[in-house]
Parts: sequence; C-alpha cells; structure tokens
Amino acid sequence: MDLNKLLAKKNTTVHQQDVDGHMLTVKETAEYRWFEYGGQAVQSLMSLQNPEELVLPIPQSMLLFLLWKKTPLKVLNLGLGGAAFERTLATIPSVLLTSVEVSKPVLDIAKRYFKLPQKVHAQCQSAEQFIANTQAKYDVVLCDMFIEEKSPSFLFNEAFYQRLKTITLDKSVVLLNMYVETDEQLLLALHEIKKHFPYIALIDFDEYKNVVVVCSVNIIPSRDELSKYLVQFNKLKLSELKQIIPRIRYIPYKA
Repeated sequence: MDLNKLLAKKNTTVHQQDVDGHMLTVKETAEYRWFEYGGQAVQSLMSLQNPEELVLPIPQSMLLFLLWKKTPLKVLNLGLGGAAFERTLATIPSVLLTSVEVSKPVLDIAKRYFKLPQKVHAQCQSAEQFIANTQAKYDVVLCDMFIEEKSPSFLFNEAFYQRLKTITLDKSVVLLNMYVETDEQLLLALHEIKKHFPYIALIDFDEYKNVVVVCSVNIIPSRDELSKYLVQFNKLKLSELKQIIPRIRYIPYKA
C-alpha cells in the first residue's frame, strides 16, 4: 500500500471536528477510510470492502504473536485508534480483547465510522492510568500509541515496563509500535525493556520510520520457526508476514 498514492486520490471528508486545537478528520475514497489527527496524515486505514483485514504491514507485524501463542488469549490493546486490531481479532472467538483509548473523540469515531465490534471491552482512559489500576492479567499487550507522530515519553521509562510485567501472565508477549528519532533513543528504550522482558526482537520497515519491538519473558521463536507456523496459519489473512519475518532481528539474550 503506497500511502502517497492514496492521498493523491480524490477523497471525501465524512467527519471533522476540533479537538483541543487539533483537527480530527475522517476521510475516505471508494476503497478505504482513515482518519487524520495530531499531525499524522493517515491513521487506521480500513478497507471498506473487507473491514476485518489489516491493510498495512506494521499492524500485521503486531499480530505476529498469533503464529505461536495458543488460544484462548486475553489481549490488551493500549491505543484503540480506528479499531484496526479490534475488527481483526474479533473474528477469532477465543481472543478476549480489552482496548484503552485516551481520547473520547477518537473512541467515538471508532464506534461510528470504524466498526468497533461490540464484543470488545473499550475504555476511555490513559494507558498509564489503566495499567496502574487494573487487577487483570493478560497474555498479550499491544502498544500502538502516538502523540503528534511521536511515541509517548513513558515508552522510554522503566516504570512503564515494570508495571506491564505485573499485569502480564507467565508466558506473555508485548508488542510495541515505536517511533524512534535516533539510535540512542532506541537503545534507551531497549535498555529499560530488557530489565523486565529479557527476550527482544525488532522489526523495521523500508517505507516507515517505525520500529516494532517484540518483548517476551520467554524465547521468541526463530525466523525459521515463524515461517513454518505461517504456512500452517489460516485464521486471518496476514499476507505481509511472509516479507516481514525475514526482517526480524533478535537482541542477544544475557542472563
């Protein structure tokens, strides 16, 4: 998917509102719908014909855990956005999903324009507040949060990962979509993550500056193992994973 070509196509504005000085706009072409907010041009791209399919490679990479984690699973998504993960994971009956979104207007447009499934337990709260107060424990945590095209500062602080560790189960995995401006910033984040999740893998992309970080308390399957699992996987259409898996880089484990 070439986002520049998408933006060059004729599109229609279907919703627009001012939220604390930022314009929240929902747009669509004949094939796709997305929203723009806080400096980001395209967020939560949704196929109008197949809303449950993840269109872009970064969201697909964040569902990599489905290749090796056995269901049923309790999944926490920090950063609802346009409900892309929610629409997709709702098609798997054995996945119980809780989603947290700090912005009430974004939560509202997810319900109105992005087909947020009713079965998803969605809360309007900051990620920090939620993980500080919840008593639940999760098999998987997804973190896909941005503030004006940047990752929130708490993703670079140990306290966040220390608390994540307390709300995850013994064989949990955490997947983070992070925007890192420098190698030093990435190293800082990895240093803090590794204190609580010793096994780490990275996925980068040619077309995007984002890095997906896979964090686990157990060994993350190798590229060869993941490729074999993908051949057998038939729950969802995750076509980008064939190209994504060879890109995975593993951070050496040190006891």
